[in-house]
Amino acid sequence: MRQHQAGRLRIAGITAIMLIAAACAPTGQPSTTATAAASEQPVAGGRLVIGATGDPKTMQPVISGDTTSSLIWQQVYVTLTRPNYKTGQTEPNLAEKFELSADGLTLTFTLRDNLVWSNGDPFIGEDWKYTVEAVGRSKKTVRKSTYQDIVGWKDYVDGKTDSVAGIAVKDSGKVIEVKFTKIFCPAVAALGAGGAGGILPSKLFKAQWDNKTTDTSKNIDDVPYNMNPPASMGPWVFKEFKPGVQVTFTKNEKYFRGAPLIDEFVVKVYADATAVKNALMVGEVTQANIQPSDNEEVSKNDALKLFRYKQSSYDYIGWNLKAAKAPWLANVQVRQALAYGIDAPAIVNKVLLGFGSQIYAHTPPVSWAYDDTGFTKYTRDVNKAKQLLEQAGAKMGGDGVYRWTDGAPMKMRIEAAQGNNVSETVLQFAQEQYKGIGIQIDPLLESFNALLDRTQPGPDYEGFIIGWSLGADPDPYSIWHSSQSGKDQFNDVFYANPTVDQALVDNRNGPDCSQAARKKALHTMDLQLNQDVPYTFLFTRDALRYADKKLQGFDPNTYAYLWNVEKWWLKK
Repeated sequence: MRQHQAGRLRIAGITAIMLIAAACAPTGQPSTTATAAASEQPVAGGRLVIGATGDPKTMQPVISGDTTSSLIWQQVYVTLTRPNYKTGQTEPNLAEKFELSADGLTLTFTLRDNLVWSNGDPFIGEDWKYTVEAVGRSKKTVRKSTYQDIVGWKDYVDGKTDSVAGIAVKDSGKVIEVKFTKIFCPAVAALGAGGAGGILPSKLFKAQWDNKTTDTSKNIDDVPYNMNPPASMGPWVFKEFKPGVQVTFTKNEKYFRGAPLIDEFVVKVYADATAVKNALMVGEVTQANIQPSDNEEVSKNDALKLFRYKQSSYDYIGWNLKAAKAPWLANVQVRQALAYGIDAPAIVNKVLLGFGSQIYAHTPPVSWAYDDTGFTKYTRDVNKAKQLLEQAGAKMGGDGVYRWTDGAPMKMRIEAAQGNNVSETVLQFAQEQYKGIGIQIDPLLESFNALLDRTQPGPDYEGFIIGWSLGADPDPYSIWHSSQSGKDQFNDVFYANPTVDQALVDNRNGPDCSQAARKKALHTMDLQLNQDVPYTFLFTRDALRYADKKLQGFDPNTYAYLWNVEKWWLKK
């Protein structure tokens, strides 16, 4: 998902990049879970408040692509499987077990007994199937590539059939069987998350969009329930949404892991990260991820406790290879010059204050697929940057700004999310340091949602500062494959390289799905990205998550921090 500070991220597709790896152990203070559970009796009641820096764009997973939206719908729509919060390995959730056949072509999920939605409707395999078919007909989703290897998928997407032939719901809705046309290495994790990341209540949603149709003009994209979740399988039940103020949930008494001890869950909206931090400091927010620049101040608050851990995420400057006003971005030597033109280590030291590390390609260091062998380790080198620009055909002008081959001055815009302290500072670095290599930057700050809307694949933007929040199973097909650069898709820099395309297919479809084979394929991808630099890869940052010491049972880590929210309680 896409990242904005204070927890706003852009999701790359729960399947596309979230799913199976060994993570680092937390580097901060130990959790309170074991000690509190051993010595004190949990007390029910109270209100949990989490800060956000903008409204959700949707409350429905099929069309979701940022972390504030994800934070909302994950409270009500959950998955058949989930990644272990520490290791990333796939474990049961709504499904009690899952099995992939020896030939890799049949995946079977068996649901737990007696699952019910918050309104009393039974949870059945049809809910999962409905969600998959909603993705198939959606015009706004980024999730389609997750399902493209299921038998009958394309026929359903094209409206030739009224059901995906390769999905069968059996045993009175308790068993889901999925048939593939070819091996799909991330199958268990990707499809366990429903591809969309959360599973919808089909009985209720069918009143607004019926999946049993061949009419492709109708879809789930704009139905009222997208901003008004009608039932929950998660720990909370949606209560109300006040735009610009908060989203409120009450506890789900029917939650299959047990009703939460806390009565109410609130996602409260603030102007920026500083406002979230201030609310945390005075006890208005129960827990929040803060900026490195705020850590010294917050650490002195005796009412708060720090949880520091590695994140499966990174920040970058994306370059639109089809930018109408900056045609030079299509040239690899120019993009390499941009990588040499910015001091990423200085950003890690001065902006992250050491709470992070530089990266050079897509796969983050916490992933089992990480391998930086052979990478060019870009550091600021003004002479090298200028040399590359001139090799690409640029000529220095009398004003200190290079001219491109058509005589146009090399001036371009870089956009970033307003209120994001880290991104704003990176933008300042970029403006100053790119001036030093003869490229003029026009900075633009805007809301995170506006940034997402503006960087829809098209010619009308040049550079943008944002980030990816990745999961455990490395399947970055939806970000980097050349087929994924259409409207509303994640390849919004229009990157296309046949070596990367093949590596992405090898990682997905094997036929060797061993971790070693997939790691080799992803290293091939990363090496090419490191040389082609469609992004100026910047850094991965540690989570600095503070919680009120009254909050007991809180145990966040790399792949989840709400994984046991039903056990949290507030000490009186």
